[in-house]
Amino acid sequence: MASYEPQVPYAITQFEFDVLVPIQIFGIDVSFTTSAQAMVTTTILVAFFMIFGMRKQAMVPGRLQSAVESVYVFVARTVIKTAGPEAQHTIPFVFTLFVFILFGSLLGLTPVKFTLTSHLVVTLALSLTVFIYVNTLAVRRQGMGFFNIFLPAGTPLYLAPLLIVIEVISYLFRPITLGVRIFANILAGHIMIKLFADFSVMMTEALGAVGVGISLLPVTMMVVLYGFEVMIFLVQAYIFILITSLYIRDALHGH
Repeated sequence: MASYEPQVPYAITQFEFDVLVPIQIFGIDVSFTTSAQAMVTTTILVAFFMIFGMRKQAMVPGRLQSAVESVYVFVARTVIKTAGPEAQHTIPFVFTLFVFILFGSLLGLTPVKFTLTSHLVVTLALSLTVFIYVNTLAVRRQGMGFFNIFLPAGTPLYLAPLLIVIEVISYLFRPITLGVRIFANILAGHIMIKLFADFSVMMTEALGAVGVGISLLPVTMMVVLYGFEVMIFLVQAYIFILITSLYIRDALHGH
């Protein structure tokens, strides 16, 4: 009797990654995977976008130069408006985050089919980078006065221990909430799109020619959802740098 192996829908398996080049260093697995490939590809795309977009720097910019300048101005205005003029030196850092997240997300809609931001380990790594950067900035700017954020001014002495614990826990959860927010939104969108794709395949396999006709409806929904997905990528990248800018404001000015 043949064994039955249930097929896992692509809506779930799309988040798996494969080992492309197995590498072991002192017993530690540091293999080059499809996830690493997507990160390298994203970095290359961002580099080409910047290099070729700004290599001429014409007075009358072309389309690519206009695109680069528009994105940079958008990020710069977000940072300055949120964190103030003192945060101008942080714009390159925030801009790098924005284009990496945006390009890495959009890459998942191409034949590469691997979306960085749909993996929690990647988004947590990005948010942890922000956390370290902001804390370094805060200590350099405020010195020991930075730790006053854990005890609001005017707090009664008997409430101080409780408030300090609450504030510390809340502060340490910042990178978690920042990383989970973008991960959850993009994960949900990808699952939704691929569920319609799985449904179309199932209808075609089960009903043949009739299923092909019926599957046009979920395929149409997929097209619509792809448009929404691009908008979600833009919104989530913006929210990420907006929250980062708020953290930078707190680092520079305190609470």
